[in-house]
Amino acid sequence: MRRHLLAAAILFVVHNAHASDDPTLPAVRVEASKPSRIDSIVTVEASQAQNRTLGGMLEHVSGVQNSAFGPNAGAPVIRSLSGNRVQILEDGQSILGMNAFSGDINIPFDPLFVRSVTVNKSSDTVRYGGNAIGGSVDIDSGLISRTMEDKDQSMELVLRKGFNAADAQGFRMNFNNQRNVSTNLQVSRQRISYYDIPGNSKAGVCNTRLFPATGGVNSALADSCQKEARVQQLYNKASQPYIDQFMTENPDWADGDFSFYTNSPTSVWQRRTYINPVNPAYVAGTPSYVQKQINNDVTPDYHHRLGNSYSRSSQVALGSTWFFDRGYVGVSIDAKDSEYGVPGFSMQNLSFGANPADGLPVGVVIKQQRYALEALLRDPLPHVERAELRVSTLDNTSGERLGSTRANDYDFQSTQAELLLANQPVGPLSGVLGLSHQARDVTGSGALRYLPDVETRSNAVFLKETLDVGWASFDAGVRHERVDHDLQPSRFKTSRNAANSTLQDRSYRLNSYTLGSYVELGPLFAAKVRYSSSQRAPEINELYASNAHYSVMTQEEGNQNLQPERAKNLELTGLFHLGGFALSATAYRMKYENYLYQGHSGMQMANRLPLKYWKQTDTTVKGFEIDASQALDLGGYGKLNLSAFADLVRNQADRPDTLRAHNDGEYLPNMPTNRYGATLQWQRDSWKVQLSSTYYDKQKYLGRNVSEEIPLDAFNLVDLQISRELPVRNAYIAGMEVFVNGSNLLDDDARPHNSPLKYIAPLPGRGFQVGVTVRL
Repeated sequence: MRRHLLAAAILFVVHNAHASDDPTLPAVRVEASKPSRIDSIVTVEASQAQNRTLGGMLEHVSGVQNSAFGPNAGAPVIRSLSGNRVQILEDGQSILGMNAFSGDINIPFDPLFVRSVTVNKSSDTVRYGGNAIGGSVDIDSGLISRTMEDKDQSMELVLRKGFNAADAQGFRMNFNNQRNVSTNLQVSRQRISYYDIPGNSKAGVCNTRLFPATGGVNSALADSCQKEARVQQLYNKASQPYIDQFMTENPDWADGDFSFYTNSPTSVWQRRTYINPVNPAYVAGTPSYVQKQINNDVTPDYHHRLGNSYSRSSQVALGSTWFFDRGYVGVSIDAKDSEYGVPGFSMQNLSFGANPADGLPVGVVIKQQRYALEALLRDPLPHVERAELRVSTLDNTSGERLGSTRANDYDFQSTQAELLLANQPVGPLSGVLGLSHQARDVTGSGALRYLPDVETRSNAVFLKETLDVGWASFDAGVRHERVDHDLQPSRFKTSRNAANSTLQDRSYRLNSYTLGSYVELGPLFAAKVRYSSSQRAPEINELYASNAHYSVMTQEEGNQNLQPERAKNLELTGLFHLGGFALSATAYRMKYENYLYQGHSGMQMANRLPLKYWKQTDTTVKGFEIDASQALDLGGYGKLNLSAFADLVRNQADRPDTLRAHNDGEYLPNMPTNRYGATLQWQRDSWKVQLSSTYYDKQKYLGRNVSEEIPLDAFNLVDLQISRELPVRNAYIAGMEVFVNGSNLLDDDARPHNSPLKYIAPLPGRGFQVGVTVRL
């Protein structure tokens, strides 16, 4: 019913839109909660670049990397944190779903018409709760107009042709009456059949490092490489000088190859002496047994073309805003769907001796519908400057397919509401009081499900205050939140290895607060400091997961007795600015109490899946980020901007116990590596050029999966974008832009260390997109 009301509201607003020659709309300030000068906030504007995933769009931001679960699924990894610790929002409302629990599930994302993405690298729990303990990412979809457009109607058509990149088409329309109604319509589609890669899909170490010099098999590497690897003891027929004549005449008596050879020139059997002939293959001094190393692929090792890397996605969305003297009300409907392959990976994980050709590829199907309402009202109550309301419902179904067979489906139905009340400023003091509510129902089906049905409710109240005296700002915030997980009846059954016996409901009360300041230290320097203490409740996969979770290559077992995480974060930033030069350096330390991680038990289950349990230990995450830029005015030759960055992060257990140190190591596996990047931007008249290079270093801080991680080689990603606005002499065309962009121009074998598929699926090789954007 709620969805029908939202749809009806949109249709009503559109129906009542009419032209006006007398635009009287006043200026409207749209944010009740302004971005803080103290947090580490970066906004990435949309460009013509090929953004396959949300993580891919943000990977040039210092401290942010792409999870890269193949080319079709990529989430932002902020300072080594992702999943349940990084809140993903669209227009201020959470869209976290199965993507937070399972890395192969992509975040629904439209790369063509997204306006911008804002990243807060600081803990954002005061505003967005425990799932933002590691930061937040907010997508501005452009569906809801927050100010009246300059023209009464406009259309943007986009056509892109990909060469080892996706083909894309779409259009965006806005029509309004220049007075009180503005409506946006967006339709887009992207499609690719496969991606090419520089060499083989499986890394070289899958052949060279499977058998350590000390003997045996690196089983963790073999499982990650989707390999059948074992060592077989074979009798060496050249180790003994004679052939046993009796066994030659009576082969049924033999117990194996070794029975046919002997060290004696004669043998006596049943009182008869046999003369043993000389073994012509005999080599003196050779051992009796030799090792045969068996190294077979469970899934194919593709060459130059990455198998099962197809992707198809589409979006249809409509949003409309009604403006009035004291604010606006906007509503939107958004439907996204996608279907793609997970390359190089088989959920079957075939057993020893099986034929890899019998394996079935893994596919993912996602359908999402989102209905949203956003409203702003100025001076709603005495002493309240403005109120902001956001309400949304989200229905996301994410499923994994084994060939054409359904492995599992999970449906996330959530309703969210947030009310912000900004008080009238008292001198330099301003603030906002917020109330938020979220209700989420998760239901699953399929033979390979690993989560029960759970209903989760979250209610919170928070307060943020800012004291701004121009040369200095100080802020503080506090949040109290209650999270309840209530189990629902279902056919879900835990495995025999489960840590939980009888599943039970869980409830948590969380408190978070933050303090920070920004101070200008003269005309050239400034400094920022932020301290926060944040809590996050365990999520349902950490509490209740059980059975094989093939998409993370693990037999995953939750623990419903886990405690909330507590992160105490200290962040220091120094700023320098002189003319067109700017420098920013940030160092941070996040000390976690009861940090949640998947601990290896040291055992393997069916088809070599490692058995892992959700555990807790104290952990410290620390690192730094440096950003520098120089703007140059070249006069008649245009404008040039040079920028560079470097980042480093370490996620290290504090005083790990013996089992953690042996099985998982001091550092967490799959941790982001050091990076060094540089970008050159040039603009002159209608021309724009951007060339960027990011160097990913070889990982030095290695975790363990019982055996120590095997690091892969460093690589360098070079990207290029060139565009030009064409002069158009046509009354119907407002502008036309043609562009070409290239990615991985060096055609490097790029395997990010934090990617779960790094050993079996590299990033796509060199690719290009050419396209045109026409504005009507």
